[in-house]
Amino acid sequence: MMNKIEEDIHASQKINIPGVDTETGLVLYGEDQDIYISVLRCFVPNAFSVIEKLRNVSEDSLDDYSVNVHGLKGICAGIGAEKARKAAYDLEMKAKAGDLSGVLAGNETLLKNADILAHGVKAWLEKHDNRNLRQKLARPDRALLIRLRKSCEAYSMKDIDDAMDELESAEYETDASLVAWLREKIDASDFSSVIARLVEYEEGCLLRDMPT
Repeated sequence: MMNKIEEDIHASQKINIPGVDTETGLVLYGEDQDIYISVLRCFVPNAFSVIEKLRNVSEDSLDDYSVNVHGLKGICAGIGAEKARKAAYDLEMKAKAGDLSGVLAGNETLLKNADILAHGVKAWLEKHDNRNLRQKLARPDRALLIRLRKSCEAYSMKDIDDAMDELESAEYETDASLVAWLREKIDASDFSSVIARLVEYEEGCLLRDMPT
């Protein structure tokens, strides 16, 4: 059974992308997260490329459109983006049937949603890569936590954000759950709870560091 810190680390490693059923995607690759992430990396440039090819469809380009939208369908299926896959399939069938009006009626929505999907995958990958480059520390810096508390007491949002950015730029062997808890409370503007918790934490650190 995982302890709280292990649960936080597990949650931070979970792939969570709007519009993507990542559990289904992982199953496609035998639950191998490294392979799946490699597929996600390939998806981004391929999606942006095919989106551009699907713009400005006309009667003369309907055959090319059906080929390109088929490609979009395939790469969406490959990551578990079922809603986008189905939308691409529907327009592929319309294009193959020569239904230009049907394609034109749905194409802008498809392109908009596909663009949102591609940017969502790109954003998750950037966050994943940045997290893996984070410095590893024994515990959150005490002076930084004091700075955060004082910023909360002063309701200085810029200083709060700066302190949290510094705290979240590292990984911690001890008290990693504290940083996750602080983020949750600050996002909810629950500064009084943050102040009380940090005062308690500071007192605990002082007692722990006192000579015996």
